[in-house]
Amino acid sequence: MNTSTFGRLLGTLFRNTPQTQPRDDYPASHSSPIEVGKGGPNERHIAISGQPMLFRDEGGVVVQFRPSFDYELRPTAVGMKLIPALTPHWEVLHEQKGTLTEAIAAAVKGAQAQDAPVGRMPDSEPNRPVIVSGARPRAEVLDVIVSTPLRSAQSSHGRTERARYGVLREWGEKRIPDGKRPGQTYVSFCVTLEHCGETHVLQGEGLRDAIAESACRIGDRVEVRRVGKTKVPAIDGHGRPKLDVSGAQVLWDKWLWSISKKS
Repeated sequence: MNTSTFGRLLGTLFRNTPQTQPRDDYPASHSSPIEVGKGGPNERHIAISGQPMLFRDEGGVVVQFRPSFDYELRPTAVGMKLIPALTPHWEVLHEQKGTLTEAIAAAVKGAQAQDAPVGRMPDSEPNRPVIVSGARPRAEVLDVIVSTPLRSAQSSHGRTERARYGVLREWGEKRIPDGKRPGQTYVSFCVTLEHCGETHVLQGEGLRDAIAESACRIGDRVEVRRVGKTKVPAIDGHGRPKLDVSGAQVLWDKWLWSISKKS
């Protein structure tokens, strides 16, 4: 009789079940979740047919992501509405074996095939070169461009914007004439400044955020400046998200503003 058999016999006699060591099926240390889209060496941010895409090399497999928005039911002045989040998250669109360049080339070719008119062979034209580097793309590269983080990419435009100064007289939503459609109007958030006897009205949804961040009050002397653009999900007049023909969320440009108090 060996030792293990003798131990089980004693445990049976004394009505005591031997304790078994729990089997550890997992390693002692778990890797923390990986946050994608941070510009790692194995990632490429590009735009295909005007839509931003993220490609990430996971070692033999390249994962393609696209921006997606979460929606939350919130109360508004006109009832409960499904409101999209202000910022998108990356959603897995496709996985492909191979290198980053091969995956991006396949995605571009697929987008060109979808955009090709009916009755026209998509392979009738030579493939356009794909640029996946920090170099500036040449003029003929129209469908694929290297993107940079949004704020930094558009901040250079903001430096050339002329600042507006004046006393803050009012803010809120106003009906503004639509320059693209003569005779039509639309509602937008506006800020009214008074300077040297003149009244200036600035409009843009980004002013709403700038007012909240600056904590300004009526009567404050302020400086107002546009500092760049960002992308926000488009919604219709009923608060529903606008989708394109493929079912993807339509994005609108939104100006970012800065408001600072002046003594």
